[in-house]
Amino acid sequence: MLVPWAVLSVYSLFSFFLGQNGLYARRHLEAEYARLAENRHALEATNRSYLRTKESLLTDDDALSVHARQLGFGHQGEEFIRIMGLGIATGVDFPSGQVLYSVGPHYVPNGTITIISLVLGAAILAAFLIHDFYWLRETGAGEP
Repeated sequence: MLVPWAVLSVYSLFSFFLGQNGLYARRHLEAEYARLAENRHALEATNRSYLRTKESLLTDDDALSVHARQLGFGHQGEEFIRIMGLGIATGVDFPSGQVLYSVGPHYVPNGTITIISLVLGAAILAAFLIHDFYWLRETGAGEP
């Protein structure tokens, strides 16, 4: 009666800690969720910055003129010399967040947990049978 309980216990423990929905996989997913939330907050801040820039360009002609000048544009009738490599556009490099690759959690497959549990149960059963065999041989029980 001990063997089925041992198999069930080992299966339950392995599933709880290392299974597909176990603690190890859950911690991995929580860490990935935190990374994604942090990236989302950075993207939201960048979006707010873009919206402020867009609003100032739509409403303020001077800001539009300065921004156009930073991008290398001029007023009609102006002539200017553009020297390549001096970096005309300053402060225009807005980060657009990080590229995050989702990685599945590492876990022990259910079939492997089942095999480990059954092998352990068979080992316990074999140990009991060997113990009983030696006990019967030492006591002489079962002899005619």
